[in-house]
Amino acid sequence: MTLFETASATITGIRTEAARSRVALAFAGLVVAVCCLATGGIFVKLSALDPIATGAWRIGLALPFAYLWQTLERRRDRATVRPLDARQLLLLWLAGACLGLDLALWNVSFHYTTVANANLLANLVPLVVVPAAWLVYRETITRLFALGFVVALCGVTILLSPKLGAGAGSLFGDALALMTALFYGSYLLLVTGLRRTIASGRIMYLTSFGSLSVLVPLALIFERRLLPASLFELWPLIGLALLAHLGGQGLLAACLRYIPAGLSSVLVLMQPIVAALYAWPLFGETMGPVELLGVAVCLTGLYVAKLGQK
Repeated sequence: MTLFETASATITGIRTEAARSRVALAFAGLVVAVCCLATGGIFVKLSALDPIATGAWRIGLALPFAYLWQTLERRRDRATVRPLDARQLLLLWLAGACLGLDLALWNVSFHYTTVANANLLANLVPLVVVPAAWLVYRETITRLFALGFVVALCGVTILLSPKLGAGAGSLFGDALALMTALFYGSYLLLVTGLRRTIASGRIMYLTSFGSLSVLVPLALIFERRLLPASLFELWPLIGLALLAHLGGQGLLAACLRYIPAGLSSVLVLMQPIVAALYAWPLFGETMGPVELLGVAVCLTGLYVAKLGQK
């Protein structure tokens, strides 16, 4: 059964027509979100600013649009909007901080490795999300997931093997990208739980402050190129804010209410494929036979792992 057949089975298994329509729209929206997220690495490599500062600009430029989004939501759902308690505010900050750390490590990794590698390694999210979803949301794990887990790790080993005897720079970039999966997976889990009681626009707006509380200090401490010197240097930052952040993370947050955490983590596996297609004509980034084999094995393992997660 293919991924989209699995999605179709999920939709047809829902009883009411209205619910089926919402889930179908959520699946379609998640596909669009992934295509937008895949532009993130492209704009980071095109940015003239240092990588962590670029991440801070991504969140900062998107903040007014996120505020507008949550304001429109509050007007629409005025009767059901409730004040947030201290626990919810803490979780919102924590989700934003996880996204900020994800962006910091991920953006730096693009300066050492390829767009395709950075996207693939950062999106080993099911290996983080599915076990954690078992602990937090009691989603079942089977032996098939364990098999997929092992296969995915073998794929990562194959992908990185050509670099083990080469210079440390590219391997360092891959290691940074691999670390981002932990923070991105944590962000997905937190947003999945928050989305059950808080609207997506409100999540986007409030988590932005958590992200900025991490990105701005890191940029001020470790980087020098913090401000764009011209309008030409500003456009990649605007692209990051509108496409990668609002169109990607925002739409992702809106869709997570209707899609299980495990399935959403596998749907985002399209991101490294789309990112590689973007980077090929723009930066001339290609992959050798060993790297392509590693990607294929890794994606296969991740898909098998999803099949084993009920």
